[in-house]
Amino acid sequence: MKLPIKIGIGAALLWIVLKMLGLAINFSVDDIKFFVFINMFLLTAAIAFSLYQVKRKELESNLLNDIKNGMLAGVPYTLIVSVFLYLYYEKIYPEFNDKKIQEIELRMNNPKVIKEIQTSNPAMENKNPQEIKREVMANTRSMYSAKFTMIISLLALMVYSTLNSMVIAIIYRRVVFRN
Repeated sequence: MKLPIKIGIGAALLWIVLKMLGLAINFSVDDIKFFVFINMFLLTAAIAFSLYQVKRKELESNLLNDIKNGMLAGVPYTLIVSVFLYLYYEKIYPEFNDKKIQEIELRMNNPKVIKEIQTSNPAMENKNPQEIKREVMANTRSMYSAKFTMIISLLALMVYSTLNSMVIAIIYRRVVFRN
């Protein structure tokens, strides 16, 4: 197995351990920002470290190979973390989604919130409060599903790892490994 793939898998496993440790000690389980930033940091670090290790050993390379080598760490990371997020929100901690749905359901009981939705969304102007509540709750349930979370994380992490691979490859070529 290539070194970048090992680094990507290792970083993903580290993130999973940190996420499970956070759940075990009840740290930031309902506020996901902390773990999102750790996720982004570990993905960036995995790409940077793996690309650095590959570029140190190679004598000749081009930008496209550098981007590909960065993606070799990013893609396994993305796949492992996204599948874990599905399992986490489906089996390990489904209460997170239930809490978020209940919060929005409570907000929908407030007539002021219904009025705000009616005035801000032209498609909802002519609907009664029950129809608005039904539509909002249907959208909320689909948005807070484990499948939706997995698909969004796959998309977001793939785009993020692609952009990171490009930027880090350019930085390494222009600054670190200048000839």
